[in-house]
Amino acid sequence: MSNIVPAGKGTPANIPESFSRNEGRILARRQNAEVTRGLVVATRVQAAGHVAATGMQMTAMLSREAAFLADGDPQTAARLNFIVDSFADNAAWEVRQFRG
Repeated sequence: MSNIVPAGKGTPANIPESFSRNEGRILARRQNAEVTRGLVVATRVQAAGHVAATGMQMTAMLSREAAFLADGDPQTAARLNFIVDSFADNAAWEVRQFRG
């Protein structure tokens, strides 16, 4: 991945010449903090997407399996669908945990 703010070796990136040395250090520190925050947020979004995709795939698989196992019996279908719905609730809860 390319850097949004390219950094040179040992020297802070994009520091105007009018900045004092201290101002340059503060700017570089703040730039680094924002890049770090961006990487953390992007990682969190990717993890949430992975959890959501896995939850959806597993829920669909379980739904198909429940329909197959019920074999037209409404009482069995109700019991199995309760289990599938419980799994789906758990998967949704896990995805919601990424909000924080």
